[in-house]
Amino acid sequence: MRFHFSLKILVISYLFYACNGQSAPADGIQLADTLSYSKKSIDEHSNYFLEEENRLDTTYFRAKYPVFAEDKINDLITDIVHLEGDTSMQEAAHRFINAYNEYVEDNNGRSTATWNRELQVDVIANTPVFLGIRTQQEEYTGGAHGDHFTLYSNFDRQSNKQIVIDDIIQSQHKDEFVKIAEQYFRTKEGLSSDELLNGKYFFEDGKFSLAANFTFEKDDILFHYNVYEIKSYAEGMTELRIPYAVFRHLISDKGLQYIHSIK
Repeated sequence: MRFHFSLKILVISYLFYACNGQSAPADGIQLADTLSYSKKSIDEHSNYFLEEENRLDTTYFRAKYPVFAEDKINDLITDIVHLEGDTSMQEAAHRFINAYNEYVEDNNGRSTATWNRELQVDVIANTPVFLGIRTQQEEYTGGAHGDHFTLYSNFDRQSNKQIVIDDIIQSQHKDEFVKIAEQYFRTKEGLSSDELLNGKYFFEDGKFSLAANFTFEKDDILFHYNVYEIKSYAEGMTELRIPYAVFRHLISDKGLQYIHSIK
């Protein structure tokens, strides 16, 4: 299939997305939260259009993300959102679109599919003691299917360092907590207490392990396993929730501060 550059369609597309643009105006300032931030969006398209079944399609990069009033917080967000080393959303969009354009040009203006990337970054917790961010991305760059993932990132407000599970569970109780988590996992998956985990799951050596990807909810701690981490793509992601009530005696003082700050 050959791509057709259409000036008319490009102009229409530009007008349609002009309200967002490459650096869209803020959708509104969040005033009630501990940290002030605005929500912004970006929407960029390739100039190469694919004609297929009486319609035109094109590669695009779309993102919605928070921009904080404090630069040091934005630096934290940059590090966790741009996993490929980009320094801004504009740079990420340009690199993605340019990669597709180069691919088309290297193939004499021919391709069988367009690419797309949609990125959504949300503030899910904004308390005096910790900041919670959720990054969700869906992407297609050819092949049988696309890719998607969800990443949770939690930051201590005093140190601005990312919170890890060892900050929550007292070290001497880590093994006990893992056993509790495994019990909840087995119940969720309909497994008996002695059923082997190797084969169906991708745990190393068939031994249950916690996802490094977690966040705090009002009543539970949530562990999120993305596709391919412990299951096949077809089986999708896995979420494991463990109520605070069942392991409160194992939680560190700092962990209790984070949990109690959630309204």
